[in-house]
Amino acid sequence: MIEVIHSGSIPDGHFTVSTIMFLISNLLSSQPLVNSLIGLALFWLVKYLFNTIQRIRSLPAGPWGLPIVGYLPFIKDDIYLVFDQLSKKYGPVYSLKLGSFDVVLVCDWPHMKDAVANDALLARQHEVFFPGVVEGRSFAEMSGDPWREHRRLSLHILRDVGLGKSTIETLVKEEVDQFLSALENNGKPADFEKCISRSVTNNVSILLFGHKYERDDPTAIAISSANTEVGRSFSFAGVVAFLPWLAELVFKFELFNVTRLKKCFQIVDTHIQDEIVKHQEKNSQEVVDYIDGYLVEKKNREKQNKVDDNFTIEILRRNAGAFYGAGTETVSSTMEWIMVYLVKYPEYQDKIRSEIADVIGFERKPDYVDRNRMPFTMAFIHEIHRIGSVVANNLLRRAASDTKIGNYNIPKDTLVILNFWSVNRDPKLWPNPDEFDPTRFLTEDGSKVVKPPHLIPFSAGKRNCPGESLANVELFLYLVCMLQKYHVKVKPGTKISTEAIFGLSRRPSQLPTFIFEKISNSN
Repeated sequence: MIEVIHSGSIPDGHFTVSTIMFLISNLLSSQPLVNSLIGLALFWLVKYLFNTIQRIRSLPAGPWGLPIVGYLPFIKDDIYLVFDQLSKKYGPVYSLKLGSFDVVLVCDWPHMKDAVANDALLARQHEVFFPGVVEGRSFAEMSGDPWREHRRLSLHILRDVGLGKSTIETLVKEEVDQFLSALENNGKPADFEKCISRSVTNNVSILLFGHKYERDDPTAIAISSANTEVGRSFSFAGVVAFLPWLAELVFKFELFNVTRLKKCFQIVDTHIQDEIVKHQEKNSQEVVDYIDGYLVEKKNREKQNKVDDNFTIEILRRNAGAFYGAGTETVSSTMEWIMVYLVKYPEYQDKIRSEIADVIGFERKPDYVDRNRMPFTMAFIHEIHRIGSVVANNLLRRAASDTKIGNYNIPKDTLVILNFWSVNRDPKLWPNPDEFDPTRFLTEDGSKVVKPPHLIPFSAGKRNCPGESLANVELFLYLVCMLQKYHVKVKPGTKISTEAIFGLSRRPSQLPTFIFEKISNSN
């Protein structure tokens, strides 16, 4: 064969199509070579089929998909609804192929309870959330010891600067006052979505940077808008999560209008970096906020020669961005659902206001501790969490080793999704689950509120949301302060929709124009 190629039959000059065809023709004329190629192809085919069968047999049963893309083409925007529907056919724990990954869905409470307590399921996928847009990992994207170390440090710093203490509660109250004045808007209808997003952004800024922003500060407005846009672009069913190789091409060649998404990340990143520089210039050991705490820890490590790639300014920037995004998106989305159901069922406003009158009155500001004497108010918030399902399913988890969920095998590197929506709408746990009914969380005489263990709006276990305590304070104070001062209404004949859109969170697809009518103290 080699002699034929070197016989001088190839035309002079560079290779042309005819030259290539000539080479292929000569190669294929060798029967032993053809047999070898066919044998090799059959070997790899058999190996692929064997591995595929082994993989399928090792996983819980589930639907078949297509080559390369798996079940992705059959997934709609409301991915949590598709997951829930499939569980009706394949059972509470099932598997499917999503793009490049084997994925196991957990859709009932007994198995979910087992999963959140399983240390083997604490890892994240190997890819970052937005390949091609951000490269470094925040602690939310880390696995193993780096994640444990950063989470432990983050919680320690945030508690030191006020999280879970009266200090942060006081600051949130001050921010709520500014929020309420924004709602009045000189008698004109206020844009509630923008007002609440900017206000909650301020609360997170206090923890991260040690200060907040004026309502009309252009920086705060830009950050709030950017975070909202990123949150709405975050889809667990998209190429970003399950076809990372395709996502990289999309971002590289700026397809599907990803230029705007990159700009949103840049806005937040640039601002956080500016804050980091200001904190570095202080050169102080005093810890007032999260950036202070991280920089102090970094200096201490450098003094002890503990410098490594898992503790850098880049990671600080990523961590702050993660707190910013998650801390604003979930609370503002939950507040939007609160508004929808307040105007859909105005009688619940009256019940909450009755508790305000009995426990707080209309002169003093509420304290978070007042919740212990306001069972209906807390039941209303719990029911918002359940029916709103702001976090409809968890950020992807990965099995760090072979493990089990109940009696189901979960092979190493399988991705696991906990579909909270399914649990929140399970008729075995909630009678008439599609109905909005706060009384389901009250004792028979209505004197106490009971939060069952299967209501986990901030996830559960070691991967639960580190900002849960702040979110709980915010939701209570925003709701109570608002109803202490206003009747919330809409124009007569306005249709109240409970349809949702889904990105990083599940939020109302459209908000009506809310009217905030001041109430007298005698009410």
